[in-house]
Formats: sequence, C-alpha cells, structure tokens
Amino acid sequence: MKYNPLAYIRSEKDILKLVNALILNTKGEGEKSSKDFWVKAERLYYCALIGYIWYEAPEEERNFITLLDLINASEAREDDEEYQSPVDILFQQLEEKDPDHFAVKQYRKFKMAAGVICSK
Repeated sequence: MKYNPLAYIRSEKDILKLVNALILNTKGEGEKSSKDFWVKAERLYYCALIGYIWYEAPEEERNFITLLDLINASEAREDDEEYQSPVDILFQQLEEKDPDHFAVKQYRKFKMAAGVICSK
C-alpha cells in the first residue's frame, strides 16, 4: 500500500496545509525563514501545481508522480523570454477556460514573482 497525501485534500485550505508541510519538512540546514522570497515563490508554485492536479486531473493521476511530472515539464530559458513550457501552456489553457481558478491565481502570482526577479 502506498501513501498518497493528495488523497486527503478536500479544500484549498488543505492544499495550503500540504504545501506548508512539504516545505517545512524538506528544508535543509541553514535555510532561510518562511518569509524569504524564494520560499514564498516555492509555496505559490506548489499550490498552483497541486491545485491543478486536485481540480483538473483524473482521480488516478492525483498523486506525487503527477506533481513530479509537472515539475519536470516546467522550464525557463534565459535566452528566450517568449518560450512557454508545457506547464505554462497548461495554465494558459486553464486560464482561458476559468480565469478565477484557484490554480491559475496561484500560478499567476508565481509567474509575477519570477518576472520581478528576472527583470532585475
């Protein structure tokens, strides 16, 4: 039997709790505080991906394997600002369908934060 934390999600609040637990339990020695920009960006990113999985994926794909697949499909290219990863396209399509979707809102905030860093 395998443990699947995503099976226990019942609300967006549960997504936030899972992401906070994931970040808290995977930080290494000397990590920055939870108020650090990178931790906040990571939190938004995971909330977006898990929110997408929870709302949009078929039940059999609501697991960490799908989360890892999405993380692996995420890519940025420094030499091509117009490049869109498969995950960018996934969220763009979801935004066209439902601009107020929880996952879309989280991804938008994540991309905005990433844009601030890239513009500096």
